[in-house]
Amino acid sequence: MLVLALILLIGSPLLVPYLATTLLAEKMAFAMNRPVTIARAEFDPLTCTLTLRHLIVGPKLSKPDDPVDPLLSAGKISIAFAPERLLNKELACNMNADHFFLHLVRDKDGRYNLGLTMNELLPDGLPVAPLQFSWNSITATNSRLVFDDEQTGKNHLAEEISLSIPPGPTSPLGLQAKINGVPITLPDTINSAQPLKPEPTKQEDPIASGTPDDSALKTAEAIALIHNLDQAAKQYLQKTVTTPAERRTPIAP
Repeated sequence: MLVLALILLIGSPLLVPYLATTLLAEKMAFAMNRPVTIARAEFDPLTCTLTLRHLIVGPKLSKPDDPVDPLLSAGKISIAFAPERLLNKELACNMNADHFFLHLVRDKDGRYNLGLTMNELLPDGLPVAPLQFSWNSITATNSRLVFDDEQTGKNHLAEEISLSIPPGPTSPLGLQAKINGVPITLPDTINSAQPLKPEPTKQEDPIASGTPDDSALKTAEAIALIHNLDQAAKQYLQKTVTTPAERRTPIAP
């Protein structure tokens, strides 16, 4: 057993990145019918952390004129596993993403392209996994989001996103972003009096400038976008039965 552990400790930093950039990328591309590239991968066996660099998921191969190109990309995604949870038959992960980009689309029927893609990647027909999968904390920095809403015919842009989803269903969400040009802060403390608020900005006098003050409308649209993103996540998570994703207790450092 000790010899096997040493072999894994020595060999995994080479084997795991190779499998991630080849086999993992190929399987994802086949399941989603989208080109998937991972420029480089790293694995730290001491912390059980897999890092993917320059991940790109492209447009539908069956749609040459697919405007969603790419679907998502990331400069870096690090996934930390908790080996001690394996004893309880649970695969628990922390995820941290930097320079993450997502092109989200809601069709006229209220379905989100991300949820449909995840269903293709993890279809309901798969056999029940022997391990219970769960997300703990999820963070993203320096990220962007494009949201095309076919129900309303509007397009939204979120930039400079810093997102923190701590473990636990009652833990507060932390978010800072500029949505359609409006700075928004979602406090990450339970004692916050305002659950969602726009950051104070210097407003011009609409009469003096000769233009209508649309800051209230933009703020309302930004808040609505956040609620839509929440619904997009729930739409997928509620349908995932065979491989449920949950947020539980933090992974011990």
